[in-house]
Amino acid sequence: MTEMAKIRPAQRSDIAALLSMMKALAVFEGYAGQFRVTAPELEKRLFDYRDFDALIAERYHKPCGMVVYYTLPFTYDLKPWVYMKELFVQEHERSRGTGRALMQALIRDCQQRGVSRIRWDVLSNNLNAQTFYQSLGGKPADDWQLYYLNL
Repeated sequence: MTEMAKIRPAQRSDIAALLSMMKALAVFEGYAGQFRVTAPELEKRLFDYRDFDALIAERYHKPCGMVVYYTLPFTYDLKPWVYMKELFVQEHERSRGTGRALMQALIRDCQQRGVSRIRWDVLSNNLNAQTFYQSLGGKPADDWQLYYLNL
């Protein structure tokens, strides 16, 4: 029987694996040319500044997936929201429950902290991701239009 992925908070020893998965996601989503994350900066922002949090999925003691997220301050309901920036599962791990395990761990963490909503973006052409998130109860936000401003 195949070992289930274990989910745990990222540790400093995970920096190389996190960076590798972030690069792979950048390639998949088409922004590899703009990717500027370095291992020292990632470590500083994750562990020293605490700009965001990350959970690691591992199978057979090797990282195979990640979820990166940060907390948005209190909103209209006086409860924080979490913005899930990145969910990535290595290709050989997909369809094995690893992404679902990462999302369930994120949901548990949010519930323990009194978070009222998790938000994330999905590429409009990534139908597999849309189907996956909908299977978890996720819903597209039809009432908001995504905008951005490059600085």
